[in-house]
Amino acid sequence: MTTTENRPARRGRSMKVRSAAAQASIALREYDKDPVPQWLRDIAAGKDVSIPKE
Repeated sequence: MTTTENRPARRGRSMKVRSAAAQASIALREYDKDPVPQWLRDIAAGKDVSIPKE
């Protein structure tokens, strides 16, 4: 592929990658004894959710 060719549209991260990242984030929050939001637990469980704006 050359730089002049159109590249395929990039999709969001796969559910497997998002789930793994969420699990790591949960582990860090629990280690620090910080609260873990429910939406983060839902993503780690593989549910497709939209993240709330803070």
